Amino acid sequence: MPAVKIPATIAAEVATPVMGRAATAAGFALVSIFWPAANSQVLAYSLAAFMVISAKFLWDYASVPSAPKSVRGLYAGSAVAMILAGLVMAFRPETLVVAIAGAAAWILAGALEIVVFIRHRAEFVPFKDQLVTGFVSLGAGASLLMGLHLDAHGLLGLAGGGAIILAVFVLISAFGLRHAAKEPETGLWS
Repeated sequence: MPAVKIPATIAAEVATPVMGRAATAAGFALVSIFWPAANSQVLAYSLAAFMVISAKFLWDYASVPSAPKSVRGLYAGSAVAMILAGLVMAFRPETLVVAIAGAAAWILAGALEIVVFIRHRAEFVPFKDQLVTGFVSLGAGASLLMGLHLDAHGLLGLAGGGAIILAVFVLISAFGLRHAAKEPETGLWS
């Protein structure tokens, strides 16, 4: 079965939010790798910033003109969960609170992305990527729950590991979308 090609107009619409999400994940991943002796404030504020900025790009992705309007509620749920988790982290930067808030937001967002894949991938070709991003988010959330006994540096490593995997996959997707956006549409004589 041949791969489904994303039309250039749709690829152009979603490339920027996908690249923004990838850059956000990569930036957080770099903080998690290179911050020596991270404490609970570094964990809380960097993960909170990652969640809030990611929520913005998720919403931008779902609200492009060509995306089905029926998915906006699912993405709004993801965005709200991530923003609320970010606020909780910012105002309660204790390690346990941050881990639980981050895990809850990632698990909910991941589950909703998988629902988008299952229900809407036939309507909108870019949603084919939501299966992988959904499972990565579920895994990152689960790893935070399993690491509740760790200190801030350990939890930052777990969250950063999930962000690294997400960044790699979403960067590949973003570059593929940029490439598809530049390809001419095939017409009757092409």
